[in-house]
Amino acid sequence: MHIAYPYAINLQMRLISRTEINSYAPGGDNYEWNDVNTSFVVTKSLWHVIKITATAFSEKQNESTDDDDLRVEINSYRLGKYASPVGDEHYKGFDTSASWNGTALKGNAKTIYFFVYLTNLGQNLLRFYADGKPYIENIEIYELDETHFHIENVTPAGTTNTDRGGIPLISFVFLGPIPKEFIISASGQSGKQKNNTDGDNIKILLNGEIIKNEASPTSDKYKNFYFSGDQLKGINKELTFTAIDFKSLENSIEILYDQSPIISNIDIKFTKDYESLKELLDESSKKNDLYLLFYSLCNILQISQLKYTSQFLRNSLNEEPENLHYTNNSNLAKKVKKDTAYEKIVEMIKKEIENGRLSGEIFPGNTKETTMKLESFDLKTSVHGIKKIEYQTKRPEGTMYSVNISLFDIYDFEPDPTYTPGGIIVSLADKAENLGILHNFEIIISTHETIKLSK
Repeated sequence: MHIAYPYAINLQMRLISRTEINSYAPGGDNYEWNDVNTSFVVTKSLWHVIKITATAFSEKQNESTDDDDLRVEINSYRLGKYASPVGDEHYKGFDTSASWNGTALKGNAKTIYFFVYLTNLGQNLLRFYADGKPYIENIEIYELDETHFHIENVTPAGTTNTDRGGIPLISFVFLGPIPKEFIISASGQSGKQKNNTDGDNIKILLNGEIIKNEASPTSDKYKNFYFSGDQLKGINKELTFTAIDFKSLENSIEILYDQSPIISNIDIKFTKDYESLKELLDESSKKNDLYLLFYSLCNILQISQLKYTSQFLRNSLNEEPENLHYTNNSNLAKKVKKDTAYEKIVEMIKKEIENGRLSGEIFPGNTKETTMKLESFDLKTSVHGIKKIEYQTKRPEGTMYSVNISLFDIYDFEPDPTYTPGGIIVSLADKAENLGILHNFEIIISTHETIKLSK
């Protein structure tokens, strides 16, 4: 199978992995395509670009009642999970800008660029799920060293099976800080210039919504094609999106074509880290924006394998969140017991027992110096600080004391004066609490220890 279209890619990206697949899926209904699952190593927290080119065929082309479909997950998070469906066929996540749908593609190739701000250092895994027999050309993974992305000279491989509704050509899916600016420059010829009845057209979807042709917003022929060859007559036109056009942390732009338009340039500019979120700190009427921000952030945290941070934040978004209790044998409790802060907790209890207090409560201080915070991966951003320690000692056997321990935390946020990415997020979370977007709940972690006294 031939590469869909040539283009020049910007030099600010460093290739860290390229896998030539060039194969069809084995076939079946909605199954994991294990043979093409791909792992890659992240060495530093920054934007990563995952570029995948694939093809899928329609029911008619397959001489079947089923088309080909393909989607991808990163670290068990389904890319496009919360995206708006596109087109007429809606089937189990294969109908978004982040997927390949045979009914829409009709055997043509589509490239998707996934921009993911990865913080999970080490191995990351792409898993592919197929329906039917889609075809993958290749998978490329880059580090985006700068805050600028550029490609040019994007054209369809041919006009075979073009469609007046548009054939998906290329998608950009953003998971992380929102783009600061997205500019597309394109042109197309009219039907008359081509001695044809149909001009070259481009349709643009932002988060699943069609961007209307502002020159003919009600015309049945032109309204859904922002770039219309009959209007452009070969002249270039630009479309610009800025940060205010995007919702929170999960966004997509999809480009569809009819006939043979030319995309001369696509330029994307990013802010460093979460700099663009500072604007929300100064806004008082952004309740919906803040909800979308934290709803999307749950997904980003899941991708970064911050399991409990994601779960607790998602629970906080509920109007009546559950109080969470983790027993001694739970995975969370096991993680806590390996944390350096837990050693300090056990030492505090040991001193109480040595002073003859076999049961009781300990309240760590609320200052920066005395607050008992867990420090290990995922715990630091999920359990915000141990507010109270309860312990109960059973009858000792010599110098050995069996102790049941309960650690209490209230899931809440205090404003952070720093303008680091984490500080901005925490201050926004505090604001979201005040607006009733995030809600407090209790976390209890129960553990058991055998403590030996010196005498």
